[in-house]
Amino acid sequence: MKKRCVLVWMVLALLLSLFIAGCGSKSSSENTPGQPPSQNEQQSKETPLSEILTKGQEVKSMSYDFVMTTPEITQTGKVWIDGNRFKTDSTMEGKRIITIFDRTTNTVITYYPEENQAVKMSAGADTNETPSPSDYTGNLDPNKVKLIRTETYDGATCKVLEVIAPSGQEDKVLLWVREDLGLPVKVEVTAASGEKTVMEYKNLQVGPIPDEVFQLPPGVQVTDLGQMMNQLPANMPGR
Repeated sequence: MKKRCVLVWMVLALLLSLFIAGCGSKSSSENTPGQPPSQNEQQSKETPLSEILTKGQEVKSMSYDFVMTTPEITQTGKVWIDGNRFKTDSTMEGKRIITIFDRTTNTVITYYPEENQAVKMSAGADTNETPSPSDYTGNLDPNKVKLIRTETYDGATCKVLEVIAPSGQEDKVLLWVREDLGLPVKVEVTAASGEKTVMEYKNLQVGPIPDEVFQLPPGVQVTDLGQMMNQLPANMPGR
């Protein structure tokens, strides 16, 4: 019995030493000439998480393809963001719909390419129904995330972060944040019930978007609902 206890403690000690070495504990040893840098030295050269997130907060213009997967549906589309302008091109229930938001004029245009028709109206308080990558990291506090690992995702080196949920929130949120851009290319939300929603951002491009991207093709019939409302008599219900 005594020998078995000693053996168990030896195994535990060995596992503990391997764990500490794998986690990058401090070591007084130095690399001999010709050897690659140690894990500790590599970690010391890594960009701080706060600096990575700051990169994403500075991005104002981008385009990307998205894939949103829920237990019920899978939705795909493309998005362009340039300052106060926001455009989505997606297919819902087999029908292609393009939406163009302009926060400067507080207007939204919904365009149906198959009918070559569009509807223009005043934008609501929250017209951005498709979360952009910067929505997840724009105000993210580096002290409120936990670094899980570093891995390559969709060809880019990413920090996999777990958002520390506030008290009472049971959803688990994981972010795959690109080191070079500071923007997530994958967001995974797991509810307390176990249901999972995954948002993937593909072909992420950062930089100014041409003005023509936010313009309708020539000849599109546009119905301006706001203008129609202004032409109604003042005593009409709803005015």
